[in-house]
Amino acid sequence: MNKYREALEEMVWQFAYRDVKDGISVLRTGGLSALEFGFAALGWPDPYVWTYDGDGIICDVKDCAGWVCVQGGVWEPGYWMICSSHHDAWLKKQPKPEMKQRAIDREAKRDPVTGRLSLVAREGCEGFR
Repeated sequence: MNKYREALEEMVWQFAYRDVKDGISVLRTGGLSALEFGFAALGWPDPYVWTYDGDGIICDVKDCAGWVCVQGGVWEPGYWMICSSHHDAWLKKQPKPEMKQRAIDREAKRDPVTGRLSLVAREGCEGFR
């Protein structure tokens, strides 16, 4: 990938507004001209459909496209990464919903003593580069 395009994608990713439209994760410009120019330069529509459902980005709950806002500390055992809607459900003491298989697989790789993921287990996580 072109290093300038990659840098622009990183900047747009960092500052774009995260939303869910019709059950699909999207990024929006929010009417900010700098983001509008960035989206245009990348050839992205507004909203831009985010199709990568990787760890640390999209909620671990099955069939949820919400953006992660809480990581860990909910619905033991596990270090689930969940959206605000599912965090509200946890606060209301609702039972743990079914989790996505990728999240279950990730949690199964945790060290039983430390509870940490090894570097090998983290490979493929969007936030780990």
